[in-house]
Amino acid sequence: MKKEEIIESARELFNQYGYKKVSMGEIAENANVTKRTLYSYFKDKDEILKYFIEEEIDNMREIIKEIEKENLPFIENVHKTILKVFEYKKKKPFIKVLTQEYEKLRNKTIDEQLKLLDKNIQDYIREKLIYAVENGYIKNCDIDVVSFIIYKIYIALIFEWDTDKKELDEKKITDNIMQVLRYGIFTEKSDLPK
Repeated sequence: MKKEEIIESARELFNQYGYKKVSMGEIAENANVTKRTLYSYFKDKDEILKYFIEEEIDNMREIIKEIEKENLPFIENVHKTILKVFEYKKKKPFIKVLTQEYEKLRNKTIDEQLKLLDKNIQDYIREKLIYAVENGYIKNCDIDVVSFIIYKIYIALIFEWDTDKKELDEKKITDNIMQVLRYGIFTEKSDLPK
C-alpha cells in the first residue's frame, strides 16, 4: 500500500539524515510516489513526525501491557517496566536521532513531540505512584514531584551519564534507583551527631 511505503520511506530518511534535513519531495521520491500522493496521506512533515511519535508511544504501551500480564509484585512491576521502556527508548534509532537533532537545532516541532513521548512515560510513573499510595505500598507524597524526580533520574543516568567515569547499563541504573526509592540511602548512623 502507498501509505506504508511513504511511512517506511520517511522512517528510513529520518533515521539516516534527521528530521530537519529531509523534505517532503525526498520522501515522495524515496517512496516512488508523487508529491500529490504523499500529501493525500500527510499534510506536512510535522504530521509524519507525529505519526512516528504516536507509533513509539503505542510500542511503549505494548511493553507495559506485556509486563503487567506477568502479575509481578508492585515494586518489581514498576522496576521492570521502567527498565524495559528506557531500554526501548535508548535503542530506537529514530528516538536517538530526534534527540540529537533537537539538542543541536532546538527545533520546536521536535521539542513538542519529544515532550509528548516523555509525558507518556511520566504519566505511567505518576499512575503507578497514585496506585502505590492508595494501596499502601509507599508513603503519601507529592505525586507530581516524585514522578518528575524518578523520571529525571532515569533520563540523567541513561542519557547523560559520563561513560568516562564508569560504564552503566540500564539494569544497573534501574537497580540502583529502585534501591534508593525502596530503602533510602541513609543508615541509622546518619541520625547520630558528627
